[in-house]
Formats: sequence, C-alpha cells, structure tokens
Amino acid sequence: MKSLMFRSLMLLVCVQVFVSLPVLAATDTRSVESRFGVVLHLPTDWRQLTAEELAAVDDADAGEQLELPPQVRERLSRQVRGGGLELIFNAGESKNGFYDNITLFETRDQVPEAASQIKSTCSALPGLLSRTLGRSVQLEECRGLELGGYPAFVLAYPGHPADTRIVQYMLQLEQNRSLVLTLTYSRENPQSLQDFEQSLKSIQIN
Repeated sequence: MKSLMFRSLMLLVCVQVFVSLPVLAATDTRSVESRFGVVLHLPTDWRQLTAEELAAVDDADAGEQLELPPQVRERLSRQVRGGGLELIFNAGESKNGFYDNITLFETRDQVPEAASQIKSTCSALPGLLSRTLGRSVQLEECRGLELGGYPAFVLAYPGHPADTRIVQYMLQLEQNRSLVLTLTYSRENPQSLQDFEQSLKSIQIN
C-alpha cells in the first residue's frame, strides 16, 4: 500500500504546472480524445496541448516555476519526454501565467477498494503528501467510489500557491492498469471544477 501511494503521489504532484504558452483559439468540439483510450467531453475553452507545447513544460524556465523537489521534477521530465503524460488546459482562464489544467497518465498501481484499504490509505496520505511536498498538507476529500462502472478513488487537497486546489481521480480500468486524472485549478474559478466533474460523469472508455 505504501509503495502504491508513493508512486502515484510522485506523479500526482507534477500537475502543478505553470505554463507560458500562446493561447490558441478553442476548437468547436467538446470531445477530447486521449491516447490512453478515454474521451472527455469538455466546454470549448478546454484544449489539449500538442506534444510540442507539452515539451515546453520541460524547459529550464518552466522547471523552475514548478516549485517541486528536484526528484519530482525529474520524474515529470521523464513522463513528458516519454509521452506518458497528457495535459488539457483551460484556455479561457489564466492567472499570472497559470492555467487550470487536467493531466492524464497511466499507472500499474491498484485502486484501494475495500473499506479497510480506503481508510488506511486516507489516514496515511496527509503525512506522505507533506513529506513529498515539503509542506503541511491536509486532505479536503478522500474516498472510494464507482465511476463509469469502474472502481475509483478520489482525493483533494490545497495546492501551491494556496489559492489553487488539486483533485485527483484514479480509475481501475484493468487488473494492472489504472488511469489517473488530476485537476489543478484556481479556487477563484470553481467553473473548472464543475467542468471536470461533469466530464467524468460522461467519460467514455474504449
């Protein structure tokens, strides 16, 4: 269980991304198709970054803005270069170069399903997050649920800076394949949270 949580967290924290990219016009479609086999239906302000734009997050300037421990930034860098991370951002909202964003990646970690597993995971996460991020973290949400017919686990906690918030859903798609979807958004823009949660209600998994 500890190994499961640590691997997921090392990927989870990498979504606190500050990007300085040109904002392109949003497309007309509400469907965003991921190479991980899922389709999200989002308002047209949300757009998926191209491989070139995502790679820009890996440059030196962007890396400094992540405010993450070096080993976490390195993990993010490997994910970006290897094509193992997708990023969708809200082109309609920006604050000091920060765009509300949704990341997707796959993991072989297992979603805790039994009540005892969920309870122990939720008890251990605040300490693990605090040690990983180097700051005190208190969970605002931590529970198991079913999403689209798949076992899922959701947690939420304050981001950094303090006016941001992180919400993560982990779906067990197969025995050794889970999909992690993480929203990082400004608390001043609760619409992004509504967009994200609404997209999960209609998620298509191929």
